[in-house]
Amino acid sequence: MRKRVLLLPLLLLIALSSCVLYQGLNVAPKGSGWATTDLTAFPFFINVLEDFQPFIPADEEMTIMDSFIDDFVNQLLRASSASNISMMKLGEGGYFIDFTFSSLEQLLEDLNERQKQTIVKIEEQGARSTLKIYLDLNNYPQLEKIIPFLGDPNFETFGPRYNEGMSEEEYLDMISYILGEEGPPAINESTISLIVTTPKPFIAQQGGIRESSSTIRFEIPLIEFLLLAHPIEFSVTW
Repeated sequence: MRKRVLLLPLLLLIALSSCVLYQGLNVAPKGSGWATTDLTAFPFFINVLEDFQPFIPADEEMTIMDSFIDDFVNQLLRASSASNISMMKLGEGGYFIDFTFSSLEQLLEDLNERQKQTIVKIEEQGARSTLKIYLDLNNYPQLEKIIPFLGDPNFETFGPRYNEGMSEEEYLDMISYILGEEGPPAINESTISLIVTTPKPFIAQQGGIRESSSTIRFEIPLIEFLLLAHPIEFSVTW
């Protein structure tokens, strides 16, 4: 069974694979809502991170993964659109984050260094609302700002901007050379998923799997995200 990874802003902490992120996203009227994140980093992923010596935190009791999570929570604390933020560490490599947001679009703009973003949009037309998700090579730099981990020189070479035009086979060969034989299977077994709960039953969708009348699951094979050979595009209307 493929590993299922459910996301919102922590989307790419799984970029080096073997990490499971369960994200519930509940959208209320006018784009407000709340999110709960249950993240588990497996030993292979943590061992890969530990190999990047410059990232070892000054506090010896804090792991590299602890540092990444701490940085993200601090980003949320600085975002005017986020509130009621809490985080708990669950064992070795497990984390639970819970927060509310006054506007999903504004939250992503706050995390995007207070600049406009085009990855997630909520469009209003009469009594209808549509949540649109669109990611390609042109707006991927916005995601690197939202999740700074992706843009760090030690990690960005694993992402789509540095591997444009590379085939899946070529990419997995590269991963095997850099990370060892465990790398390619971990990537092939990983799926990025976003579960969205709408404030009322949805009436239309582009992509996604209906879970209930008001819950939809969007899934992306991790390798497709890492290469972005084609735009990633989903939408739901309620």
